[in-house]
Amino acid sequence: MSVSVIDLGDVSSLPDEPEGYPGGRPGFGRVRVGRLAKAAIAAVVTLVAGGSALPGPPVLREVWSVPTSADESMTLDADSVYLHRPGENGTELTAYDLRTGRVRWTRPIDTGPSWFGATPQHGVLLLPGDEQTIEVKSPDGGMMGYSYSGSLTALDPATGEQLWQRPGSQHWADTGETLLMYERDRTGTLTWLRQVRMRDGSIVWERRAPAKADTVEVLFDDGTPNRIVTAGPRGRLTVLRYTDGTEVTSRSLPWQKVSYNTGVGSSLGAVKGRLVVVDTGLEGNIDRSRVTVYRADSLTPLWSRETNGWANVQDCGPLVCLSTAQGLFEAVDPETGARRWAMAGSPFIGTVADGERLLIPGTDDEPEQTLVDAATGRVIGPIAAGGLMSMDDEEGTATLLRQLDPTTSVLSRIDTDTGRSTVLGVLPAGDQVFCSGSGRRIVCTLGDRLVVMTAG
Repeated sequence: MSVSVIDLGDVSSLPDEPEGYPGGRPGFGRVRVGRLAKAAIAAVVTLVAGGSALPGPPVLREVWSVPTSADESMTLDADSVYLHRPGENGTELTAYDLRTGRVRWTRPIDTGPSWFGATPQHGVLLLPGDEQTIEVKSPDGGMMGYSYSGSLTALDPATGEQLWQRPGSQHWADTGETLLMYERDRTGTLTWLRQVRMRDGSIVWERRAPAKADTVEVLFDDGTPNRIVTAGPRGRLTVLRYTDGTEVTSRSLPWQKVSYNTGVGSSLGAVKGRLVVVDTGLEGNIDRSRVTVYRADSLTPLWSRETNGWANVQDCGPLVCLSTAQGLFEAVDPETGARRWAMAGSPFIGTVADGERLLIPGTDDEPEQTLVDAATGRVIGPIAAGGLMSMDDEEGTATLLRQLDPTTSVLSRIDTDTGRSTVLGVLPAGDQVFCSGSGRRIVCTLGDRLVVMTAG
């Protein structure tokens, strides 16, 4: 195999910082990046030998940075980076202009620990808070404690002004104009369900949760939520309309409460507008699971499959992906469960190109991504090295990060049309490296700094 040397470019010569550079001179700066780039040439050559297509020189350039720490959380949207900073005198949320690093606003908040974070969503910034901790008894007598948010606050992302605040937790499903919230009591039992308007928090509808329900799931129809399903510890499932909370049907299904010691028990999920119940630990064998798919409106079964190991079921474009053994999965018809194609890979699959393609993670110690056609399983382009950091559907790209040695990681981008990957640049490796992206900008926490870079 012939090996080409990749020109890393002169990454020690970066553009001038914008006026009012935040945080002073960055620790991850010109000299440090230049030395890391030169030290990583051999490692990048190794990556080329692995078969990745790496056209052109790297295009990663630092724009601005600010200090950060391990107990802070970061999120971003198309315009801003938001840092949630707990401190001795309380917690602050700061919004930085994504392009320049200018502080747009800072406000004190009382929403709980930083792991709650902040979520930009359809023109508002949502902050979970009022942390609640409960203990739940499992069937084998063990006790399990877990935490959840007891309130939700919405801010204007442009100004930081509070728009509304309500008790309860947010479900991740929404319509863009409304979102679903729910409340629990001290035992973890659901007490109230309500749908509120995203911008002003006004109530569209609210109702008491079905009796003794402790689990809630949302089903979708062509990307729009249309049914809410709740489940109780004895398998009583209730289906509600998403638009107004009206009950559609209710039925008891075979159900086993989850043991927090072994993981054996029943869990609820949703794929392609259908309800999924996963039973782990069939007949006491933790290495056997059953997946049963039900119609949403009648709770009548469509198909059922037994699998080896822990079952995982998820949307895979037009099909449903079902893990069948360690490192193996099948893409099946959502209505019948009939197999369409199969391959090896991790069950945590990313959908790109509006569901037409999939990114299949590898199962080896070295992370990699395989781009495939969702309908047929046909592999598109070469295997790309790295773990998935972020996806950008508008750009048609996904950003990957791979640690090359104890001191160096490489950041690359894969084209989700062709499967070709391009090295963007090198970063210092470490446990605190985390990257996300918005358009042509890459945002990484690198040890004690948050660094914003351009890519292209």
